Amino acid sequence: MSSVIAETIEIIKEKSPGPLEEVRLEDLVIGVFFTGVKLSTGHGGCAFTPISEIPEAVCCPSSAARMPPAGSLEGKPISEILNYSLDPNVLKSAIGIAVLNGLSQWILESGNEREYELIKDKDGFDLLDIQPHETVSLIGAFGPYIKRLKAMGNPFYIIEKNRQTLRPDEMKHFKPESEMKTAIENSQGVIITGTAIVNHTIDATLSWTNSEKRTGIIGPTASLIPDAFFRRGVNVMAGVRILDANLMLNLLKQGGSAYHLLKECSEKIAFIQ
Repeated sequence: MSSVIAETIEIIKEKSPGPLEEVRLEDLVIGVFFTGVKLSTGHGGCAFTPISEIPEAVCCPSSAARMPPAGSLEGKPISEILNYSLDPNVLKSAIGIAVLNGLSQWILESGNEREYELIKDKDGFDLLDIQPHETVSLIGAFGPYIKRLKAMGNPFYIIEKNRQTLRPDEMKHFKPESEMKTAIENSQGVIITGTAIVNHTIDATLSWTNSEKRTGIIGPTASLIPDAFFRRGVNVMAGVRILDANLMLNLLKQGGSAYHLLKECSEKIAFIQ
């Protein structure tokens, strides 16, 4: 089976309202928290910027090798950028996923995608219907959900690459990536942050879920049309729809985070199956 992103690219090509060769990258910002793009269709998309996964980021010459096309991407046909989403270079991957998110919005607005329920203004956590007694695996330290699970009294695991992001009282829930499979097997609910899509850990993670677990991928990065994800057992894809691509780019240039995106230029959307 091909990767979930490779399959999503093919689905987007198939459902695109027009030739992708005619759609161009109009603008791009690689922000501290999110990478954002505006397409020539007017649609915007964003994806998590995995700065912490670029150890060379402290060194300019090494970092330059990460983005050789810097300064020459505007105006490029989207068809030349789609495969960035498969690139092991996580900066290029973030650009590619942001483009796929923008194209997903174009498809949705065209009416070509009505195979599943689209819900607006609902949090992905609520759509998963986590019960107080259920064990949950958080793949990524998602602060708001850590707070909610604490308040509910649920047993839960936090699988996170960077344990320094956790508070001292949260360390009892921490599991290294090497224990992700076991944690998921012992959970009834699995919540995956969009970071897993950008850093290419999503396929391995989804290989450990099954129909007995309720699985959600949540965050602005998870704004892709969900066909390929649903085929792999995901129940909820909860992302955002960018309402103003220019404002999004301006916010990201100035260090905007998910909070700013939701407050200023986007709405929550989710797909469920």
